[in-house]
Order: sequence, then structure tokens, then C-alpha cells
Amino acid sequence: MKRSLLTLTLLSVAFGQPVFLWPKPQSIQWGDVQLNLGRSFNIRGPDIAVLEDAMRRYTHLIARERWDPVQVSDADNVNPVHASKHLNSLDIEIIDKEAALTFGTDESYTLHISPENTIGTLKAQTVWGALRGLETFSQLVQAKYNDSEGEDEDEDEYAYEDDNDLGFQGLFIPQTPIIINDEPRFSHRGLMLDTSRNYYPVFHWHITDSQSFPLVLDSVPELAKKGAYRLHGKKLVYTKQDVRVIVKHAHSRGIRVIPEIDMPGHTGSWAKAFKQFITCSDRFFLDPSNSWEKRYAAEPGSGQLNPILKGTYTLVKQVIDEVTALFPDEWYHGGGDEPVYRCWEDAKSVRDYMARNNVTGLDLLNIFLEKELEIISNTGKTAMLWEDSVTENHLAIPKDVVIQVWKNPVKKAVKAGYKVIASSSNFWYLDCGHGQWSGNDTAVNEQSPPVIKKPLQKALEKYEGSDNYNPSNWGGSGGDWCSPFKSWQRMYIYDITYGLSKEETKYVLGGECALWSEQSDETTLDARLWPRAAATAEVLWSGNYDEDGNKRSVDDAMPRMFDWRYRLLKRGIRAEPLQPLWCGSHPHMCDAAFPAGYL
Repeated sequence: MKRSLLTLTLLSVAFGQPVFLWPKPQSIQWGDVQLNLGRSFNIRGPDIAVLEDAMRRYTHLIARERWDPVQVSDADNVNPVHASKHLNSLDIEIIDKEAALTFGTDESYTLHISPENTIGTLKAQTVWGALRGLETFSQLVQAKYNDSEGEDEDEDEYAYEDDNDLGFQGLFIPQTPIIINDEPRFSHRGLMLDTSRNYYPVFHWHITDSQSFPLVLDSVPELAKKGAYRLHGKKLVYTKQDVRVIVKHAHSRGIRVIPEIDMPGHTGSWAKAFKQFITCSDRFFLDPSNSWEKRYAAEPGSGQLNPILKGTYTLVKQVIDEVTALFPDEWYHGGGDEPVYRCWEDAKSVRDYMARNNVTGLDLLNIFLEKELEIISNTGKTAMLWEDSVTENHLAIPKDVVIQVWKNPVKKAVKAGYKVIASSSNFWYLDCGHGQWSGNDTAVNEQSPPVIKKPLQKALEKYEGSDNYNPSNWGGSGGDWCSPFKSWQRMYIYDITYGLSKEETKYVLGGECALWSEQSDETTLDARLWPRAAATAEVLWSGNYDEDGNKRSVDDAMPRMFDWRYRLLKRGIRAEPLQPLWCGSHPHMCDAAFPAGYL
């Protein structure tokens, strides 16, 4: 009974069916004709291993996903015109079949679906553009289920998860003819994942930090043997085979994997194996005064590579040489963030060296980074660093080093002459807003709001600033340094070229949202990342402005993002909810302000 019911309902007519694409293509033309897929629909393309894998993957996805939009369109329902023909295949044409996946690779594509033709076409300069076009095509395909109420209802109508053997029967593409011309606004579109604070059984891969060194290296096996976590008798490490599997999996989907081994700071985990090369290891990150100015590290887990020892650079070279050989990408991230000079000064040998040579902590940082960058350069890789050495320390870092900005405006590094990756903690840090994670924090011991002194209260009222003054536990940070929580809306409106001239925008190579893992592991990964990371993805692919120069808005993106979240669930990704399900079936009724369309 279930099978026959499903067959009938899937063939029911669609009325004004919406299409919600994510990310939004640069240019798209719609028609009003519904085109059904043929029962033997297939995807055809040239004999390229990556493409063959993708064609199999998307053929399977389209047949099983059977997408019915969750978000209701606010457009008038119109009976669609039905094409007399069926779409029997999607043919892929690739111009440059040998193009490698690197920074700047052409990812453009053109997709044409016509109700007058049984064959759709996807044309791309490279296989990597074809992958992007296949994702867009998969989002065009829908299946319509019977939503009628009160007529012959039984329990079968509430379960349609067993329809996977229907193949392409009942699938269609609404609003044809469709012509899409698309390409990314930025070539570098990334996600940074920290696997050192907590372990992910698995992107810019922040592999190690002060808390753990989980990467097994042949040249220095002691680092992981002694520096990796152990949980329930198991060593939490990534082997070379693990890395190869991750890199291969990513490559087949057009994703580059850029490794980061942070240094000279954030290296306390190295001390388990090479304590002689690490200063201030195992110290509490603050001194007894709890003064931030007297800290040894930016967070719990102190330790920095000693910049005055020859053996330090021998060890650093071993690590960098092996990691760069293991990861095929042309870029390598050398870290370089949050150095704390007091950690170096904790070692008598370093203090003596500084006095003898009349150098400062800044000079020591410069010495280390010069040698690290030379080692990276000798591997043939393009070096990346966090912004600190340029925007905070004002060191003469070579201009061929890509600078990743996280704390200052992008323009500060750009105006200094550097190519930049944007990762502002004010917009694109996914871990923010979850509260303080340190222990014995007595700042939370408040049962009532602290009293604001009268002069301050009067000043706040005079300048209407009361809403901008919230104590930590009463609408404030809650002890979280980068609060508030970055909503998808906040992430979506980030303009990474803000304040730059047209010429200066050429220095912005792209961006990355970042998930630091002090309070995240495999159990929370999907919900921390998705669907918020998709907001970053659209900003970097589609850009902040449409083809007519209009700023893209949250209002336009909301229904597409709402629907995309449910599509992620359908694809097995446990993305966090954005709104009550009711909002999707009541367009604009969940808007923050009275909808303009209702006036």
C-alpha cells in the first residue's frame, strides 16, 4: 500500500514550486515550464577520475534526496506549464581536462536546462567548475509530495523515507528554461578547523597547539607519542594514512587542505617530548597576581619554542619538511599568532642572551619568523601567517607571505602591502558566544546585577548608551572574549573588502570562517558549523553585491537559508535550527520588523 501511494503522490502536480539555491549564482534566468526527469536520467561527461566520482555521487544523491522545499514561497501560486519532453541526461563539457586544484583555479561554469531539449548542458573550463555546477544542478531537482489534508489520511502519509528505490520517477525541475552563468567572487573560500584542543575523527587544518600534538610524524614520532591525548586507553592521533584519506576525500570534492603547525607560540604540547626547546612549559598561564600583563600564554597551556637554540630550528625544519611533503597543497600555514615575550623571558638562558645582545622580545620573534619562513620557502610552498606579526608587531614580513586577519580590519594589512585572507573574529568565529570555559571563575557568582555608579548611569542615559553597557552576566560577554554568538545573519553581512578602494580589493584573496575547539568536538561539530558556515560560503562565492551592484540582504537570504538548513539535514548533516518550522510555512511572519510587502 505504501509503495503505490508514494508513486501516485510523487506524480502529483506542482503549483508555483519555489527553488532555493545556495550559494546564489552570479547570473540566473528562469522560465515557467516544469520539466520532468526521465526514468533513465543519467549524467555524462569526459573520462576524468574526479568527475566520474562526482557524477556517480550526484546521480545517487539526486535519486535518493527527492527534495521537497520546506520553505514556502511568498510568490503567487501559478499552475506551471508542463514540458512535453523529459530531461534524459545532463552532459558535461570541460575545456581544460588537466587543470590542477590550486589557488586561482578557474571554477566558472554555465548550466543550461531547456524544456525543448532532452539533454541539459553543463560547460566548465575545468573539472573543478563542473563540480560546482553539479551541486547547483542537484539543488534544482525536486519531488512533489501530496500535502492534502483530511482526505484518506493514514499513517503512511506521515512517512516517506522508504522511497529511495523510486529512482528518478516523479522528479522534476521547475521554472525552466534555466540559464546559469556562475563563478566565485573569491578563489580562497575556507573553513579553519582546530583539532588540537579537542579531537575530531575526521579546510585550513589547525592541527596542533599547546594542548595536544595529534599528528604522527616519522621524523619526530615523539611529538605525537608523548604530546597527543589519550582517552579511554586510546591514543587520539592522525596517522599519515588518515591524512591521505582526508586529503583524497577533500580533493574529490574540489577542496584544498592547508595544514597549519602553529609556532613559535602555542607549542606547549611539544614540551612533552622536547622540553629542552620549549620555554615556560607547564606553567599556569597567569602569574599569582592574575594580571593579564603578566601572562605566560593567551590561554591555559603555556609554552613557546625557544628562539635562541640551534636545536629548535633543527626540530622545526624536521616538522615543516615532513608536513609539507605530506600535504600536496601549495600553501602552508606557519601560525605566528599570540607570542608572549614573558614566556621567553622565563628562561634564564634567554634573558642572558637578550642582555648580552641587547635585543627585545620583538627582536626574538623576528629572528624566529625569519628562520621559519626561510624553511617554508625552501619547501616551495606559499607561506601563510596570522596577522599579529604585521598588524600588531609591525615586522618586515616578506610581501609574498599571505596574511590571515582575525583581530584587525582587513584594510590594515592590505594598506601595509600584503595579500590577505579575512577571518574576523567579530564576524566569522564560530566558537564565540558559548561562555567562559575556564575553571574557578568567581565572576559568575552574581545573583543580582552590579550597581552602576550614578555618574556613569547618568552619562549612559544622556547619550542613550545604556544598551551598550551590559555587565558580564547580565547581557554582557559571560566571560567569553569574543561574544556575542555569531548568528548566520551577522556572518552573512560581513563585507571583507569594506573600506578598500577597487585596486586594494585585489589584495583580498578570500576568507575563512573558523572553529576553535576549546568547547567543541565531534559531538557538536555539525551544529557548530552548519548552517552558519554556509553564510560565509555564499559571501565568498556570490559576493556581497549582486550583478546590478545591489548589496545582498538577509531578507532575501532568509528563505533560502531556512530551506538549505533542512536540505543539510536530508543530506545527513545535523545542522542547528534557525527558526521554528512554522516560520517556513508563513513567509515573513517571523521577520524582525513589519514586512514592507504587507503595507
